[in-house]
Amino acid sequence: MAMIRTAARPQDASTLAAIGLTILAGLLYVLGYALSKRLVTQDGLGPLQVTFLRCAVILAGGLCAASWPGGPVTGRRLLRPERAWEQRAAAAALVVSNALAVMAYALMPVTAASALGFTAPLLLTLLGGLLLRERVPPGRWLGTLLGFAGMLLIVRPGGEASLPGIAAAFGGALTYAVYQVLIRRLRDAATTLDTVLQVALVGVLLLAGPVAAEWRPVDARVAGLVLLVTLVQTAALASIAAALRRGEASRLAPWQFSGLIWAMALDALLVQVLPTPVGLVGAGLVIGGGVLSQMAGRGRSADSS
Repeated sequence: MAMIRTAARPQDASTLAAIGLTILAGLLYVLGYALSKRLVTQDGLGPLQVTFLRCAVILAGGLCAASWPGGPVTGRRLLRPERAWEQRAAAAALVVSNALAVMAYALMPVTAASALGFTAPLLLTLLGGLLLRERVPPGRWLGTLLGFAGMLLIVRPGGEASLPGIAAAFGGALTYAVYQVLIRRLRDAATTLDTVLQVALVGVLLLAGPVAAEWRPVDARVAGLVLLVTLVQTAALASIAAALRRGEASRLAPWQFSGLIWAMALDALLVQVLPTPVGLVGAGLVIGGGVLSQMAGRGRSADSS
């Protein structure tokens, strides 16, 4: 019995780390998309150009690092990574997801875009069970649905959303869920650094043509904001990639709803919009759904250990 408990502790610690990284990624993504929305609505950049510039900045940094002798980045690792097609398929899914998400936030109010964008955890639970053969017990489904219900109470999307915005938000959520499933499959072949660099490389190659056709000038202030967005979103990407190497995709899915709680907190701090009682109930459901999902199937996992 003591041996079973001792063996279970590293797994528990890894799961807690995965949850913490998922929650951190939620905060960083909220910040990143808020800044990206400003680049589109106030500075006149297109969603594709915002995504392209982020990828270009990361790729430039990766190429500089590759020239450093003995560093973790090499030209071979960038151009011929292990399981290259799978890594680049994951990267392409994330590039498309990012561009669609920026478009959705530009076309719709933040609440409506958030409501639709956060269907990704539900899709992730479904795909985790179907494609990764992860066991998804009823309690985990219930936890995900509770988190989704709480999210609807927080954002309460109205009927003002445009059809293109709805399509962009849902498409972004679907491709983001696909990306996470692929990253989970690659956890033994690709590091977080590999993921970040492949997204940058694929993003530059995919978007260079379309962006060149509709390029908008970038001054020093906008360039600084692009750099800030890149740092924040890259940290979010690294956090979720690290989380998915430590925990099951379907188990982590409900914790991604925590991004909406971060959004409520930022609204209160930055624009002095306090959450409503209904919103607070929704926040409780988000937290409760995450806890329920974490506990679901835990006993069986311990027994199998």
